[in-house]
Amino acid sequence: MEKVEVIIQERLEELTPQMVKEIVQEMIKRHLGWLVVWGGVFGGLIGLVMSFVN
Repeated sequence: MEKVEVIIQERLEELTPQMVKEIVQEMIKRHLGWLVVWGGVFGGLIGLVMSFVN
């Protein structure tokens, strides 16, 4: 277990702030992109239904 911790710590020390920024931006783009799309779709549908209700 200690060997794994050492490997992880060494890898973390290699990362620069720019590398961390790029990793986070890529994760956001990959995982939250669909959230934006589906949010727009469901928001539009809810708005459409509400316009008929009123």
